[in-house]
Amino acid sequence: MIGGVVSVLICVWFYRTALRLNLNVLQWIVGALIVYYGIKGIWTYVILKPLLGGSFTYYSMTAGIMMELSGALLGALGAMLLRNLVMLKQAR
Repeated sequence: MIGGVVSVLICVWFYRTALRLNLNVLQWIVGALIVYYGIKGIWTYVILKPLLGGSFTYYSMTAGIMMELSGALLGALGAMLLRNLVMLKQAR
């Protein structure tokens, strides 16, 4: 649930930035979502799953929220880096 809300906020952020910079809106929204969910998926299934082992499928509510929140934050960080390092430079 947290990841879905964060992805909608990232879409709105990239939409407004692309309009302001006169860039292709759909291209940047799709790119941001690919980066967000790619990083979130890598964090969850490549790093956390082997790290947690058997407790990956049987965890407490607090651990589940922390796993979801950490993935969402890392994905948002990746989207922010895409915006600052690629999108804003392309507009110049």
